[in-house]
Amino acid sequence: MKNHYNKRPIIGYTGKNSVLARSFIKDYNHKFQFKCYSDSINNHSKLNKWFKKNLDINIFINFAAITSPLYCNKNKDEALLTNFKSVVNILNLVQSNKFKDFNYFLTISSSHVFKKTFKKLNENSIKKPSNFYGKSKLKLENFILKNSNKFKFKIGIARIFNYYNHNQKKGFFINDIIDKLNNRDQIIYLNNINTYRDFISMENINTALYKMISLKLTNDFNICSGQKIYLPKIIDILNRKFLNKKIIFDKKKLPGLVGSNIKLKSKGWKIKKNNFINDLLK
Repeated sequence: MKNHYNKRPIIGYTGKNSVLARSFIKDYNHKFQFKCYSDSINNHSKLNKWFKKNLDINIFINFAAITSPLYCNKNKDEALLTNFKSVVNILNLVQSNKFKDFNYFLTISSSHVFKKTFKKLNENSIKKPSNFYGKSKLKLENFILKNSNKFKFKIGIARIFNYYNHNQKKGFFINDIIDKLNNRDQIIYLNNINTYRDFISMENINTALYKMISLKLTNDFNICSGQKIYLPKIIDILNRKFLNKKIIFDKKKLPGLVGSNIKLKSKGWKIKKNNFINDLLK
């Protein structure tokens, strides 16, 4: 039993503080061994040394990214370096090192690459990011889709839509709304929120990533619930949970982001009942 346990495939990964990384490892540490590169992915020298010391890894997941759209808009060079250039460098380092049995590379992308619309978004929908975070992620997606055949291992893109976790940093919609509800103002004015998003539970994200890794799926896959959740509804739930303040927002309906998960489902992924609202109320 012990020998079988030690034969688990070894996953190397970046993003030691990533909510997604911690959640996936918690759910699947019985299936894989995990080795973390814990320094900045922008330090190419340290990255190369780390790979040379870990030539036994079979799979690599890039969780590292600058994910705040606001921060990316203000720090475009840093965002481009972290979200695009350094990930390309990782791919090249994996290509050049002599691993014992390396076979799959998975990187995390975002629904921010899409143009907001009233239609459901599949993998072939128009990509037109509204912020620099989305632009940096799309640049990486395009590079991989154009150059994947030049690498000696398979490469997958997990395009994750919205999710919520209590440990998320500021800069995410729900966390920012909670901060506003916790301030002293009894009347809160919100702009551009009469729209919807596609929120998916952490559990479903983890099973989707596991499916992609297990089948070594290449190209891009939407990881989403396929369901619209209107932001005013989320705000109302949070408001009732906290202080029941008066919320005023623009009534004009705006296009949003809701995905189609048919492609990944066709590979055998089974999405469980989306418990996003329950996660929100915890």
